[in-house]
Amino acid sequence: MFDHFDERARRCIVYAQEELGRLGHDELGTAHLLLGITRVDQELIGVELEAVRGAVVAVLGIGTSSSDPAPFGADAKTALERANRQALTVGHTTIDPAHLLLALLEVGGGGARALRESGATPGDVRERAKAAAGQPRPAQSNAPFGPGNHLHALRSGHPVAVRLGGDGVALGDLGHPSLDAALLELMLATDTTAARLLRAHGIDELVLRETFAPRDSRA
Repeated sequence: MFDHFDERARRCIVYAQEELGRLGHDELGTAHLLLGITRVDQELIGVELEAVRGAVVAVLGIGTSSSDPAPFGADAKTALERANRQALTVGHTTIDPAHLLLALLEVGGGGARALRESGATPGDVRERAKAAAGQPRPAQSNAPFGPGNHLHALRSGHPVAVRLGGDGVALGDLGHPSLDAALLELMLATDTTAARLLRAHGIDELVLRETFAPRDSRA
């Protein structure tokens, strides 16, 4: 369910679960999601966390459940599903807290009631969330390619520029056919384990040229 959530959206879920345990409720609903979002990005809500927490208590009360983990309620499940639609609406493939908040407001329920109870103006919150959700994704990094600093970007579907050497010679974006060909050619250039493995599977320079040649130049 959370494959397309970015790091901040995942933290919203973790914090929502923590708030659920703190309040002793037996299932995770949109009110707990609201608390999770507030902990990650309070500016989106425009109200301090303690005010939102007090509003959730006013709406849902304090429970006595100690179940761990507690199930997601129907309203929370619907919000999580609609968050993906909110992201796709603005051309994003990953879900962030703003998309999650917009979905929560769309679903309504305990989260929307707690938001009003906290003193926030739902219309203002929606406008801030829309503005944040519509922001373009960060431009691809110019940092040297490496699994440590680009793993999250790759998993999120963002292009990553590959640069080699101290001068940072640009090869292109990972996943583009021309870059795939360039990387494979580099692997074949020396007698390494990777090169021997490729050749053992019938992949050599001739195969690369035939495979990655422009379509209109193929026989």
